[in-house]
Amino acid sequence: MDVDLLRPGMIPIAPNTKLWFEFLIEPSLLEEHLNKEHPDPSAAELLIKFLYSSMERPKDLPLIDIDDLMDNSRIDKKIEYRKRKKYECLKMLAMKIVSFWEWDLNILETRVPISLQIIFVQDLLELVSCGLNLIDFETHNAIENLSALKDEQVFAIALFHRWTLTVIINYTLSKKSSFSLGPIQDGNEDVLLKLEMQSEHSEQMLLRLLDLKRSSYTIPTINTFDPPNEIRPLNCYWFKGLTVSSAEFRSQIMYDYAKYKFFKAQYGEAGIYFKMCKELNMNLTPSSFHKIKLEELNGFCAACSSEITENSSLLMQFLYSTQTNHNGILRILETDNQIMEIPMFLRDSLELDLASMLSLGKFTASRDMLLHIHTLNAIRRASVTSGEIVLLPPEDYVTKIKFNLRGPEIFLKDLKLCMQIKDKKFRKNIKMFVCNVLLKCPKNLVKDILKDGHEEIHELFGDEDIHQLLTLHEDIPTVNIDMSKRLNRLKKTQINNINVQKLLLKNKISIEYDPSNLRNLLQQLHKMDMDPVFSILDINYEWQVPLPLQSVLIGLPNGLFKYLVIILIAKSKEMIKLNDFERAKLLLREAETETKINNNIMYSKIRQLISWEGLYTEMLQFQHEFKNFAIGDLVERCKQCLEFVQSDNLIPRQEIAEQCILTLLNVGEWEYLTKRHYNCFKLPLAIAYTCLDVNKFKGTKKSAKEVWDLILPVFDYGYSATNKRPLDGDPQCTQNRVLSQSDMMRVFLSLRDQNAIQIVLSLLAKIQNFLRDESAMELIMPFLNIWPVIPNGMNIPLRNITEVLGIVLTESLKYHPNHLILLKLKGDLQYVMGHYSSAMKWYLEAIVIVSDYFARPVLKPMIEDYVYKRMMKCCMQMQNFTQAAILCLFQEEIDYATAYKCASETNSCDALDEYYDYIWDINLLEFLIYWHTKLNHQEHRQKLLKTIGALELNANNNEEIKREAANIRKLKFLRALSQQYVHP
Repeated sequence: MDVDLLRPGMIPIAPNTKLWFEFLIEPSLLEEHLNKEHPDPSAAELLIKFLYSSMERPKDLPLIDIDDLMDNSRIDKKIEYRKRKKYECLKMLAMKIVSFWEWDLNILETRVPISLQIIFVQDLLELVSCGLNLIDFETHNAIENLSALKDEQVFAIALFHRWTLTVIINYTLSKKSSFSLGPIQDGNEDVLLKLEMQSEHSEQMLLRLLDLKRSSYTIPTINTFDPPNEIRPLNCYWFKGLTVSSAEFRSQIMYDYAKYKFFKAQYGEAGIYFKMCKELNMNLTPSSFHKIKLEELNGFCAACSSEITENSSLLMQFLYSTQTNHNGILRILETDNQIMEIPMFLRDSLELDLASMLSLGKFTASRDMLLHIHTLNAIRRASVTSGEIVLLPPEDYVTKIKFNLRGPEIFLKDLKLCMQIKDKKFRKNIKMFVCNVLLKCPKNLVKDILKDGHEEIHELFGDEDIHQLLTLHEDIPTVNIDMSKRLNRLKKTQINNINVQKLLLKNKISIEYDPSNLRNLLQQLHKMDMDPVFSILDINYEWQVPLPLQSVLIGLPNGLFKYLVIILIAKSKEMIKLNDFERAKLLLREAETETKINNNIMYSKIRQLISWEGLYTEMLQFQHEFKNFAIGDLVERCKQCLEFVQSDNLIPRQEIAEQCILTLLNVGEWEYLTKRHYNCFKLPLAIAYTCLDVNKFKGTKKSAKEVWDLILPVFDYGYSATNKRPLDGDPQCTQNRVLSQSDMMRVFLSLRDQNAIQIVLSLLAKIQNFLRDESAMELIMPFLNIWPVIPNGMNIPLRNITEVLGIVLTESLKYHPNHLILLKLKGDLQYVMGHYSSAMKWYLEAIVIVSDYFARPVLKPMIEDYVYKRMMKCCMQMQNFTQAAILCLFQEEIDYATAYKCASETNSCDALDEYYDYIWDINLLEFLIYWHTKLNHQEHRQKLLKTIGALELNANNNEEIKREAANIRKLKFLRALSQQYVHP
């Protein structure tokens, strides 16, 4: 059970928990409570409770209509009873909470529903009005002299118009993102539309407030508001507020105004006010009222700026330069080497992008520019890197210096610029970097660098270090190596490691799928391993090669052809298991190409077998992809393959022959199949015959006895297990044996044709209906009348039939997700199994398809009365009685007795009166009004009276208007159900 700590009496609560009305009795407790680290209830919960309670209806006055919150013509009526002391006290407590938040609009808008925000800002305007009627916000612009207003009035007006603009921004952004703010949770978009309509007035009012010439403003604090009691009336001590400077007050207005302009994509004007706001904040000492984050302000200024000046940040200059032909980029990089502001990854990206553009001719620059950038980036990288990494040889950079005539000059020029930095750690890193460069340069290049950059190098190295650098290349000792001993040791190592090399080659073969690479690896392995007993299948024991191919290939002598063909076939089988049929077909085509090098009988036989494996792969792809597969010549190839089944020569594998029959069955080649006779493919052939017969007689003839006789024994436990045979195509199979359940399921799950699927499902549904023997629990399907009756003496478990039916139906829906009959059958199956919520989901899925997602009325022939009746019973079982009552109205003959019984249930678990707006039947509405009047449910009664008074439900309307009103409400109701059951 949900527990609301704001409602007393639900459970014993902790001693430190405060109840909301305690603050009404003793307002002085509020500040103490809010200052706790984790107050319970929180400030937001209290504010919501105070505002809701201040809107409660006295018995002698009408209820506030939230839809009219922004209607100024009704303000007087709305506030006349809210001037009583209880409601005034609640308003003052609400003011205290928001002032405790220091008037932070972001907290108010994210924690409080939009309707309560409106109540709060209207209360604030009313509180400061003093006869000016400021609550009528449309008249704010009519105030001629704003300077004559008091500080609290200026503050309230500014807060209201700032709130108007910021709530529009937050609400719009919350709709476009994954999180929700207060406004969108409330769902009252009409109020926000009215706010948007008057946003222009708010903009004008904020601009007028910016022109006020005051040195300071007084902002209300928690001590400003004094709630009334039995003796003392309501009072506000405005002088107890917080005094803020004019600059702080104006900058807050500028910031919110500029944010709204930015939100409206008026970046020029937004930039002006962001810049003015930034200038005000430079010399500002913010108080608790100041809610501007300088990081956000700088980001907005940068986003609105169209010009980059020398005063802009170095990062902004860098980004601007990269987008404008790289003007001044060297100066920016030189400066960054001193202040290190630009991230290194951006500098590296610049280097790569510029090199690419120069090589492609997309950018023209001086030939030395790229080397300058290389050098500056190398210096920057060295200045921030630890010593160990700096000592790594920069061969790439040294190569660039060597192949540029001005390389040493550019290196020394850029080095001189960074020598002005006196930081010891920096100079140490630069010294290591220069030393590393010189060690990798040729001796003549080192001399040129040391000669030309004598002054710069001497700042880093002493005379002794320079002398060592000049002589290092000549002092490297010569080492004499006995190559004969080294070669002998190498030969021994190769002999010892031959098994390791073979193992590595086998591992590479296992993971390689490119035919040309496989050929090269197999050639290397064949040279190493001349063992006559070696089998290529030993590389991976999971590899599978079809038995006919394996028996033919194993008889061939070991060699590259044999190894390659076996591996290509085995890897194609791997790809089939992964449903990667395209790669499997590619590998088989390569294997078939290998057999074309010779035209003798053996190679022709292998080629034919591989060709059938390719056909088998393509049939599996057709079965897996179905509607997205281009059939092409697949049907003709299947027929050609079946011609070989009963021949005396080479015959295809039994799995291939069976898949050919299933493929022809799925493409509607029933007449072709019925003219053939295969002893061991009776089930798919019987299904094809039934499909042909049903289409011919339109399901009016009981002609499906052959399929019936094949399927019934599969489920009968009375048959001996020894009588069951696998569907392996044994030519010796006889008709007195029955299918195994696994072979039956393989055929059923391979069906893709809608007619074949309906035939199988209707057969299973017929068996289930017979076993259950309850008319109210029957599964409804076409073609149920074509099946014979189940003979006496059969022992068929109902649970087994139900499981098979569920599996076949689920698989069929994968390939026909919008099939109306299958969706309704799925709902029926869930209904008879007692899964009522799931049944509702599938029935509504069917209605979604029929109505094009509730865009047009639901037609009776497509959704029958039994569907609505079962939906109604599902709702009753789940105790959603209001939903069940409305569903009674969907039937051709309305079941008023059930509808009235459901409508009068008091323990309903659904949304009750939230569904009353969807009712179009006057009789049911009148009954509900009578029932709620009898129970004294005044709120429900008022809502029903409002509903029944709608013009479109008037009894004198013509039939077309009544029908249109009913259709609109039906679709709205079904959409509400779908949100609960289909898309929870």
